[in-house]
Amino acid sequence: MDQQLLMQALDCDNETAVLEGFMERYNVSLEEASDIFEETKKWLWLASQSDVTGTPLFMDRPLMIIDEMWHTFILHTRQYYRFCMKHFKKLVHHEPTLPAEKARRQEEFLENPTSALKKHEEQLRKQYSLIYDNLGPETLLKWYDTMAQKYTTEYIQSIKKY
Repeated sequence: MDQQLLMQALDCDNETAVLEGFMERYNVSLEEASDIFEETKKWLWLASQSDVTGTPLFMDRPLMIIDEMWHTFILHTRQYYRFCMKHFKKLVHHEPTLPAEKARRQEEFLENPTSALKKHEEQLRKQYSLIYDNLGPETLLKWYDTMAQKYTTEYIQSIKKY
């Protein structure tokens, strides 16, 4: 991966609007919102590289706060579009898991928990490797340890303003 492209992708025009939009929805400081946005831009960069890596990135529970910031960024459609086109030459689409897919996974788990867990562990292993290899161990630990411990589902709900 080209680290120079990553550094360029962390540059975003008029990110104040996105940060203020996030702080309007969540009770966080500007410093905290900026940190979450920085991690979101890194996630978007890595997600944009899936054509190269062959491994699609996915959002899971530990990354929920990054997903929330991504939702805020997408609301600023023109800015989000310009950001993606400038840095990735394509739009990084947000594709939530459909209810039917969630039901299928649940059924798969109920039918054969061992097999379903092994499949999930393999997906996580690939994701961890992708993050580690391209963004380094610090980012992997920040996303799946530091941020995951702080930004639990309950905590995110407690700081949500509406």
